[in-house]
Amino acid sequence: MQTVQIGAGGKPSKTGAEALRGAVNFVVVGSDTRQGQTEAAEGDPGSLNNDVTMLIHISADHQQMTAVSIPRDTVVELPACVDTDTGQTRPAVRAMFNEALSRGGNQGGLGCVVAAVKSLTGVEAQFAGILKFDGVAAMSTAVGGVDVCVATPIHDPYVGLDLEPGVHPIEGQTASAFLRSRHGIGDGGDLGRISNQQVFLSALARKVLAPGGALSNPVTLYKLAKAALSNMILSDNLTSPDTMVSLALTLRGIDLSKVLFVQYPTLPNPADINRLIVDEQPAQALNVALQTDAKTNLNDSSLGGGATKQSPDNAAPSEAARAPSSTDPDAPSSPPDGLTSVTPSTPPTSTALPSAITGQTAAEATCSKGSG
Repeated sequence: MQTVQIGAGGKPSKTGAEALRGAVNFVVVGSDTRQGQTEAAEGDPGSLNNDVTMLIHISADHQQMTAVSIPRDTVVELPACVDTDTGQTRPAVRAMFNEALSRGGNQGGLGCVVAAVKSLTGVEAQFAGILKFDGVAAMSTAVGGVDVCVATPIHDPYVGLDLEPGVHPIEGQTASAFLRSRHGIGDGGDLGRISNQQVFLSALARKVLAPGGALSNPVTLYKLAKAALSNMILSDNLTSPDTMVSLALTLRGIDLSKVLFVQYPTLPNPADINRLIVDEQPAQALNVALQTDAKTNLNDSSLGGGATKQSPDNAAPSEAARAPSSTDPDAPSSPPDGLTSVTPSTPPTSTALPSAITGQTAAEATCSKGSG
């Protein structure tokens, strides 16, 4: 088993098959460099680009999870990073976020991504892993597949994906293709792909967290842990099924409405239409919420461009049906420069993330939108 030391993130505070104590931060990396191959990819992904990067924050009381997807095309300052192939420190550079993985060499790239996530968000991950190409296939099969809704046809010859409107039980290589698809989703860009991934992940969360789901079934839970261990390059504190199970058990009993999937806020780069820059004010609000373990919600947010609310006929409804209208006198205000107060029906300890931050909760039934 290949593992990577990521630095000061540390060891789990609880060992054995029990939930870890306290807050948990976990960076998950995936690579889409070989997009277009429908078979399982071979080789070490440590030298590839981190085209998918998610920071998963589980609150200290285990009552909220926030999964933050960082767009690959965001131009940021990547911190200095040790290339383990040469032993030399590569200096900080301004580059696309998805170049972080390749800066650390074949063995150390995961640590470079963790450092880049910390530089961007101020959050240092305790755990991290690179998901191999066949990992999604194996893990989706371990839970018996995931039911995903498609609102409009998805046709992506680059990954061999062809789905008509309706609810599709997907697993194996189809699940891998679904998560990798970019050209068949929304406007064909990476931001649409992120919201498409959120449709899948929210459906997966509903299945895993449901009564009788994987978190209440030790056999399925250990199947998932072993699938992860077999298909990921992991930080050196995630080397046993027990530790993986302990990590998963931090989510047992969590309310689906408190499982948030959000996109790190960005804007088009004025210097290059094919790149993004950080949207500073909402990004700062999100960073502070993660750093301080604040309870947040998406009451003021809309879905990303590759997703829509599920309806009985799978038709694409108006976003106005989900997000409050700015002309509605009863709608809560949402200044773009920070966390906001929420409606009286929401507990006072929960604050709305800025409306510029798109995403959804696991409680929301959503569908993917094809580019056609």
